[in-house]
Amino acid sequence: MHGERCGAVYRVLGRETIGRGRFGRYLVEYSVPWPSGARRVYLIGVFSGWFPGHLRLRRVGDRGRIVLKLWPGEYHYGFSVNSGAPVPDPENPDIVESRPFYDWRVPFRLSRSIVKASENPVDDVVHAEDEEAFLHRFLDTLVVRIRVPRGLDKPRLIVEGEGEYKPAVEYVFRDAAVYEYHLQYIGSHVYKYRFLIRHQGVDLYYGDEGIAMDPSPIVVESERIPGISEAEWYMGAVYYQVFPDSFDNGDPGNDPPVKVTRVAPREPGYYGGDIQGIIRRLNHIVGLGVDALYLTPIFQAATYHRYDIYDFTSVDRYLGSMDDFKRLVDELHKRGVKLVLDVTLHHTSPCFHAFVKALREGPGSPYWDWYLFKEEPPRGLLHEVLGYLEGECRSRELEKAMRSRGLEPFYESFFNLWSMPKLNHENPEVLDYFMEVTRYWAEKGVDGFRIDVALGIPYTWLMLYYKLVKDMRSDFLLLGELNDYPAYYTGYFDSVMDYYWRKIVFSKIIDEGLSMEDFIGELNREYSEIPHYKAISLYHSLGTHDTPRVMTYAGGDTGKVKLLFTLLFTLPGSPAIYYGDEVGMEGGGDPDNRRPMTWDEAAWNMEVYMHVKKMISLYKAWASLRLGFYSATGIDDDVVLIKRWIKGEEVYVLANLSRGEKTVEPGIPEGVYVDLVSGEEVYVGGGVKLTLGGYGFRLLGRRCKG
Repeated sequence: MHGERCGAVYRVLGRETIGRGRFGRYLVEYSVPWPSGARRVYLIGVFSGWFPGHLRLRRVGDRGRIVLKLWPGEYHYGFSVNSGAPVPDPENPDIVESRPFYDWRVPFRLSRSIVKASENPVDDVVHAEDEEAFLHRFLDTLVVRIRVPRGLDKPRLIVEGEGEYKPAVEYVFRDAAVYEYHLQYIGSHVYKYRFLIRHQGVDLYYGDEGIAMDPSPIVVESERIPGISEAEWYMGAVYYQVFPDSFDNGDPGNDPPVKVTRVAPREPGYYGGDIQGIIRRLNHIVGLGVDALYLTPIFQAATYHRYDIYDFTSVDRYLGSMDDFKRLVDELHKRGVKLVLDVTLHHTSPCFHAFVKALREGPGSPYWDWYLFKEEPPRGLLHEVLGYLEGECRSRELEKAMRSRGLEPFYESFFNLWSMPKLNHENPEVLDYFMEVTRYWAEKGVDGFRIDVALGIPYTWLMLYYKLVKDMRSDFLLLGELNDYPAYYTGYFDSVMDYYWRKIVFSKIIDEGLSMEDFIGELNREYSEIPHYKAISLYHSLGTHDTPRVMTYAGGDTGKVKLLFTLLFTLPGSPAIYYGDEVGMEGGGDPDNRRPMTWDEAAWNMEVYMHVKKMISLYKAWASLRLGFYSATGIDDDVVLIKRWIKGEEVYVLANLSRGEKTVEPGIPEGVYVDLVSGEEVYVGGGVKLTLGGYGFRLLGRRCKG
């Protein structure tokens, strides 16, 4: 089986097998002639976050090869040589322009691969009980899922000794549907079950051998089922993200010698914000009701953004002292707020001791293999580079000097920058070192790490690091930075930055470029491929230090911003607020999105601020919003009905995603509800219609008595 176009060399090799011969995903090989001078070749696509490093091709003869497990669909892909810019497959003439990132200005030229579904739809019915997305425990509920091509009837779940179950959730998207069933979880129990599927008027069963008239049941012991009996703190947590340099200057005594002063648009450079400034503003942070404070890097670095770290066990001198840091931890924990630090496990500053020693000592150095050198540079160039790195770190000057001469780094690096050399994660000493760093900060009271450029770290390294960290401290959060579809990475993290979710929501509400069917379908596709307890842990944000601010995106439309915040707190995930978004701050692309926080309340958008506080209070008061199951229905192409529920309560969210007023029948069970925003009781039923203004919404909840 080959690619769709003549000459394409991606190949569909066959299917993975489950149980006693059931079909799973398709095995797809991507292959390319090994480029001259290449040390490493990486596969680029949605399955690697569109970034080099996560998936590396192995060289077999004169070709590089890698095999992935994929569902039927269209996949844009390319290759990166030595972490260089993505290029299309030279042997595949089917070229497309792809804009994978919502904020990306220039599209990629990539190749298209197509994985065709089976001509017999029953061959694409899949339940993989060894994968947590298909079978997991959530509190006292056993969640069972089956994936079915569109066009087949809804399956029913038949459990031996218990009976028949209809789907509790239907995740329908463009080419398939995932049906979810909820059972009572029983400890020390053996579950035996099959699925009943009607196809062309015939009742068939899906069991251990696949689709047949009478297959064996699938048998699973409850103790082997992954999941949670109690929710961890980061499941349904509310985050507040601070870019320390821009938040507040609490101690002018530690200011950098040169500071920028222009506020809008912001310039690169230091404002002088510090840890004492964060402490001084804790009443604002805690007053919002957040559960965790996430700080972008605070370690010693050469720039104001501090993503070029050269001392991973210190506090940057312009941010304060270790005593300041200890006080911050104590003050946060005293208020019941967790602390998450941002760390770069993908790359370091060139001023980091290991890199400096590698350059000074050459290929014989024990540190040479900590990095991915493309070649050994001339001695003169080595000496020149070291001049910028030894003593005071002048990596920014190094970058400018080398770029002015048209020179590229002789090592792999983040976006081919001289100032951010990429680590060699195949060297076990790199893992050992960063485990020491993790223990160091965990012992100082840090509650988790956000892993910068997690999408560019090899999956094998992430798996090992995750296991070791969880063995060290099971509740230590590992939050990975991604920029696209999260399902490929959830096995290595507790949570990931879910820019894919943001892309869906912005495409519908800001760009107005998605139909309601596609809006719900894309949400359903994402949630159906992630176990529920990780879906509610997804880090959802309307903006970060890497994106324009939400108020700017929304063109200053307060109503639109309030609607976006409503969805942030009512769709499954852990909502995050980027400092200043709660008061309607504006800002364009990097670095303008890092303007100093405005502390003049007269300049705040109080309508947005009060709405954010209200949504946080509701989110924390209603367990169904934090932890509950989810379904979504389109009332029409503008109004969506979202249901969130957990044992004992349910919340319905009716949201108008358009600018025009809408009057609709809510489509929820008849009864008396509480309007969560106003606190008033509302009767729904008997043909009662509700009117929603442009970008308006209603949140209706009820709890079972007794």
